[in-house]
Amino acid sequence: MNGKIGAATLAVGLIGLAQSAGADTLRLLTWGGYAPANVVEMFEKETGHTVEVTLSNNEEMIAKLRATGGGGFDLAQPSQDRIAGPQAEFGIYKPIDLAKIDTALFIPSMLEATKRNTTV
Repeated sequence: MNGKIGAATLAVGLIGLAQSAGADTLRLLTWGGYAPANVVEMFEKETGHTVEVTLSNNEEMIAKLRATGGGGFDLAQPSQDRIAGPQAEFGIYKPIDLAKIDTALFIPSMLEATKRNTTV
């Protein structure tokens, strides 16, 4: 169940980001299984944008983002407990502008927990 909720949340978040960004390709840095192929296909079909998925783990994500000064990816999905420390030390994450996303599409308690645990 959590995987389905995560995939659905990811899909909604990706749609909001790509629509606001207007980019042709969304570059996603994530864990294996966090962006299932069927969700990526659905996103690409609904938006006309392509998704370039790079699989990684927390330490690799931090290293990749440090090497690029926080660039190279449009969306990174580290574990929630690996956001505050690396952000304070390296300044590699940028917050999602929730004003550009229809937050009504999210489960309110999950959205609040995510905001509370991932604010940069």
